[in-house]
Amino acid sequence: MPNLWITIPDSSLSDEQTKRDKSVKIAQFARACSIFRVKRVYIYHDALSQFEKDDPELLRIILRYLDTPQYLRKMLFPMMHQLQYAGILHPLKAPHHRVSEDINKVKAGDVRTGVIVKVKGQLFVEVGLGCLVPFVGEGLEGKKVNVRFTSSYPNLKAIQATEQDILDYWGYEVKEIPSISKLLASVEKTAIILTSRKGRYFKNIEARLAEHTRNVHNILVAFGAPKHGLHEILAKERANISPYEYVVNMFPNQGTETVRLEEAVLGTLAILNSTLQLTEHSARPK
Repeated sequence: MPNLWITIPDSSLSDEQTKRDKSVKIAQFARACSIFRVKRVYIYHDALSQFEKDDPELLRIILRYLDTPQYLRKMLFPMMHQLQYAGILHPLKAPHHRVSEDINKVKAGDVRTGVIVKVKGQLFVEVGLGCLVPFVGEGLEGKKVNVRFTSSYPNLKAIQATEQDILDYWGYEVKEIPSISKLLASVEKTAIILTSRKGRYFKNIEARLAEHTRNVHNILVAFGAPKHGLHEILAKERANISPYEYVVNMFPNQGTETVRLEEAVLGTLAILNSTLQLTEHSARPK
């Protein structure tokens, strides 16, 4: 199945008034991404909207914080005002958020997320087992890495894990970009879905999209801002939406004046997930 990416604007929080409400909204984004196995979140600059200057940083920090296993958070996120309401946010409980486990049960081939630590010139990883594990290979101190154990306790050693080592969903990465039009123009072997109330109904393009996704590496779903749609945002960047094949209305006949961004992300990914699962099932040999 292709990698699933989304892109949301740095103005995503512009319709919320308090830091608490903004934090809860970001957690809704994080939960939706984790439920539907999103691997990358792009945050693009929205030049049309007015929003508080601290909003993009709050969005980036909380998204990354929630994706980080609990045992690494104190190392990677010191006390900061952006995390004032982190304690009320629902955890993701994704596969890479391993709970504490008996170190005696760790075996060769297991994968965990860790942080590289240097002690007396030697590299180790902190992986939440109560002790540092020797790290074989090169790495930067303080870097977050996925590691695979090459031996069992009491002779634990770890190396950096490859994509082939990770069989479960392993969270999302967050990238900030200055322009959505440049992102759309730069991605390769990617099916691009632009969500818009002005777009075609999803059911009308579903079959063609499903066939297309069999031949791509990635699917990128783009969302507009709370106050401006993708047509307007792209026009501000002197780009045109018309060349894109999948400009889609995911909520035809909606009963509300607007669909909030957090609702659009959750609903769109749910609908798309159903299509992708059917495509994956039909592609399997009988």
